[in-house]
Amino acid sequence: MPGIDFSGLPARLQSYSTRDADTLLSQILITDQSFLQYMQLLVDVQDEQALTQMYIDSVIQPGNKDTFTPKGTAKFKNRIGKVRACKIDFKLTPKQITAMWKGYLGRIAKSKRGDVYDVPFQQYVMDMLANKGKEEIHLEAVFKGVYREDSTKANRVFDGIIPLMSDSGIIPAGNIFAAATLTQSNAIDQLEGLADLVPSHLVNTNLVLLCEPTAAKFYNRDYRNTFGGNTNNTGGFEHTMLDGTNIRIVAEPGLASTGGMMITPQENLVWLTGQLNKQDAFTVEKAERVVKIMADFEASADFAIADYVWTTDITLAKGVALRAAATAEPAE
Repeated sequence: MPGIDFSGLPARLQSYSTRDADTLLSQILITDQSFLQYMQLLVDVQDEQALTQMYIDSVIQPGNKDTFTPKGTAKFKNRIGKVRACKIDFKLTPKQITAMWKGYLGRIAKSKRGDVYDVPFQQYVMDMLANKGKEEIHLEAVFKGVYREDSTKANRVFDGIIPLMSDSGIIPAGNIFAAATLTQSNAIDQLEGLADLVPSHLVNTNLVLLCEPTAAKFYNRDYRNTFGGNTNNTGGFEHTMLDGTNIRIVAEPGLASTGGMMITPQENLVWLTGQLNKQDAFTVEKAERVVKIMADFEASADFAIADYVWTTDITLAKGVALRAAATAEPAE
């Protein structure tokens, strides 16, 4: 097989991953993660991070220049976010390496760059692993994960947003909407019913309504069927804001198949990562005929203020079910 010496691949992979460890970790945890459009990013967290939010209850009073009458108390809403250890253990067999090499050559041919070493094969391999890790974190863990140290599944690396919300007493009772099963004929009522729980003074602040993609699709169909398809000046159809509010509808892939729906201020949800500049994050070893690639990093999701999360009973029931399913799984 021309172009690369497979026997030297482990050394090439190790050299690349050591030199570009921070880039690879960022690629897994941060780069192009769509949820970071509305989630707050906290990097280099050492085990735990206080997600404390300070607020002052009241300071304004009638004027009286002759006396000093202090008013107002600084209060805190405390929540602790904790990063969890995650890893990638991947085994490359000669058959897999050959298949990757052929795919790599195809990409080079399409790029018309000529020399295969313009885009090194070791980078191609590590990029594939990093992109798969990024995808699994988003789709399996950020919203639906339940932590289990004795598991090897992607949805067991840390507690996701829905299970965290479903823990007893976390979300105030007044923030929970009694929802019906969503259909394309009741979607407007369901999304607006949830929005009606948001206090009126917050309705036009920077809020997002996160829902599974099917819910956003049903909302648009219900809106089109109810009010007609010509809803903007261009004659097309696009409806991403709840009427009368500043609440932006986000079709969140991580909520797929959950029935999940929530409203919260932008950046109240938090994405935490461990150290990104770990030069020893990746280890590559050769064992007989296979190449072993190992990566170690930390991450987790959380929210800062539970009082500023409005959700449905269906969402919380799903969180309880996710925890129950994780508990019932046998150790691996």
